[in-house]
Amino acid sequence: MSGKQPGLPAHNLELSSKPSRITDLRRKWTETVDTTFADRICLLLCLNTGLCDSCAFNAWSCFLAMQTGNTIVLGLGASSQPLGAPNGWVRSLVSIAGFLLGAITFARWTKAFGACRRGTLFISFAFQALLIVIAAILLQTDVVQTQNGRSFTLDRPLLSLIPIALLAFQSAGSINSTRMLGFNEIPGVVLTSVYYDIASDPALFEGLKRNTKRNRRMGGVVMLLIGAIVGGWLSRTKGGMALVLWIAAALKFGVGVGWLFWTPA
Repeated sequence: MSGKQPGLPAHNLELSSKPSRITDLRRKWTETVDTTFADRICLLLCLNTGLCDSCAFNAWSCFLAMQTGNTIVLGLGASSQPLGAPNGWVRSLVSIAGFLLGAITFARWTKAFGACRRGTLFISFAFQALLIVIAAILLQTDVVQTQNGRSFTLDRPLLSLIPIALLAFQSAGSINSTRMLGFNEIPGVVLTSVYYDIASDPALFEGLKRNTKRNRRMGGVVMLLIGAIVGGWLSRTKGGMALVLWIAAALKFGVGVGWLFWTPA
């Protein structure tokens, strides 16, 4: 008798291992991530908002995420104001529309596929990064031109509406993420209510370990402010607004890749 133990041939073993690998990848792709420390990600999104909104306001006199300001500019358009921003109401209207469409899209899509699933988070952030990249390319190639932080398109004034729409759309992904991850207190896009919540917090002066929501609110404010400062200075460099957008895109894509290695729940 032969001394060999009965078993499957080597090539059959290789074939049987492939479905197992596919199953492991599928399981990893669809598993829920642990959101315990995901507030750090939300703070990075505040930084990203500051970067994008500061350079957008310089270039187009409108915001991409802070739609309260856009609503005021839209209202001023009825009296042909503000004087220094002709047709500013059009840009604000496009930004509001893009943001609303983005909110509808991200909210429904993430709920349908599992808001805290690893694959859902990666695709969401990768798509947001892609929209920023497209806007950056439009600026980098002078399809939409800026000079000294201000937008000018000469014979193509409507082209600036394209990056505004794209950037406002992806901005909705930031606030959607903070909501879906369960950190409503972190200001993904707006600060007015957050300032009130900080000031009216009865435990405002408690120790750092005793009031995490206050810490997150204040951290969000600081990160957004830092992003605005950095975005403002970078928009004055040779790279201009395009450089700011490339950094913002890299940040969002980096967050997306990070979800692939995030601790599972």
